[in-house]
Amino acid sequence: MTADQSGPLRDVRDRARGPGKTVTTFGPDPYADLKPVLAQFDVGLDHEFLPIPESEGYLTVSVEGRTLGSISAAAFGELRDPDTELPWDAATRESAYRDLVQLLAGTTFVMDDRRHLLATAREIEDRALRRGHGRLYASFQSLSAFRAQVPVYERLVGRTDLRAFVYGAPDWEPPDVEHVTVRLDDADDLVAFWVVAFDGAGDDDAKCAMIAEETAPDEYTGVLTYDPEVVDDLTAYLDAVAA
Repeated sequence: MTADQSGPLRDVRDRARGPGKTVTTFGPDPYADLKPVLAQFDVGLDHEFLPIPESEGYLTVSVEGRTLGSISAAAFGELRDPDTELPWDAATRESAYRDLVQLLAGTTFVMDDRRHLLATAREIEDRALRRGHGRLYASFQSLSAFRAQVPVYERLVGRTDLRAFVYGAPDWEPPDVEHVTVRLDDADDLVAFWVVAFDGAGDDDAKCAMIAEETAPDEYTGVLTYDPEVVDDLTAYLDAVAA
């Protein structure tokens, strides 16, 4: 794959980047075992001492001195080991890890932990599930990488009015699934990228995307975005790039 071929997606990914953010943990001591998770994101990392039990600590995400949100220490375990299953019951859709990646939207991440990357992609799929209609796009680099996700996408389109468009180099023939359209990446335009995007079903507030490029073996550099213009340009590119 040439740099020119990957250029459009890199440009869209770069446009999705926002201002720098800071993650601050609060408690008696720094949460050292949480640092490898947070270090995957290009953020400032701070700790402020509070004379409280470790279990009562929390972290905040801020930008330019403004606090965007917080996560309690009771949920730190899920940040370290996120659930990669897509929740189907509205009563079980809470996810501390997805809360974190939402707060860090626009922040570059570098991940070699596939579990965290898949959990990040699940944020997009979960938003599409909640909306229940619209167009969901997923580039799995090669179609064989889609094999394990076929049951997920069967259930997504089966339980909703979503339409899914799946991309990949044609190294495997997926089964026919109603409302899932497979688009062959014969020219390898997307082979370096893992992309999941939701068009928001026409609602700018629901548009979202993850754009991640494999920049080293099993290491991805990417960003999560809720910028509607970026998502529109990304989905337009995906509609045009493969038949």
